[in-house]
Amino acid sequence: MSRIWAIALNTSRESIRNKVLYTVMFFAALLIGIASAFGAVSLGDSMKFVKDFALTGLSLFGVAATVVLGVTMVYNELQRRTIYNVLSKPVGRGEFLVGKYLGLMATLFTMMLGMGMAVWLVVFALEGQPDWSLVPAFLLMLAEIAILAAVAVFFSTVVVTPALAGLFTVAAFIAGRSASWLVHFQGAEFPSVLRWLAIGLERVLPRLDQLYVADRILAGQTIPASLYLWAGVYALCYIAVLLSASFALFRRREFV
Repeated sequence: MSRIWAIALNTSRESIRNKVLYTVMFFAALLIGIASAFGAVSLGDSMKFVKDFALTGLSLFGVAATVVLGVTMVYNELQRRTIYNVLSKPVGRGEFLVGKYLGLMATLFTMMLGMGMAVWLVVFALEGQPDWSLVPAFLLMLAEIAILAAVAVFFSTVVVTPALAGLFTVAAFIAGRSASWLVHFQGAEFPSVLRWLAIGLERVLPRLDQLYVADRILAGQTIPASLYLWAGVYALCYIAVLLSASFALFRRREFV
């Protein structure tokens, strides 16, 4: 376990040196600009736009950082040839992958926390009162980021180039956000092949559409407590499966 934490700490430090925190600063500056632009405007629909824009930006910035850091994690180790030094020590490949994933999540969660606080403070400054309804959207975004990070790690062990791994990860994100549409192709009016394909994809794809609730919150809907429990269990199970599959592929990989 100590070896895993050592790898996680080193990965987090490398990610920070990768100027990830500058993303937080840029996002905070962007939100300040939004606050300045709408500060003189009457509240109401303008505040709904600010919240929608801020939550959408928070999600997209988090996804972008997850893809970039996740798909380059193993690749950078190979390019610098540091992976040979690590694996030559009494460190298993499974420990290496888990450590890298935990380090990645530490960096991403820190970044998301900074951006989430920036969103909350800007809304507080504009409305003059805290808006706690944003917290559920933020918590479920963390579950989405955790799943997407595992997807990025998986593809980084499958393909050689980070560009291709990034393309697959982005495709998985888009498909996961659109997974609810697969239900429409499961009706009896569609060919059986298409129905079974839709059912199979619905089972395999990450159900990210269930984790993005910003639009529901801004519409005034209440998020049931059962969704948080489902999101936590689902994220843990999906991550465990993906990391296990990543390890199964990674241990067969030859490094030359």
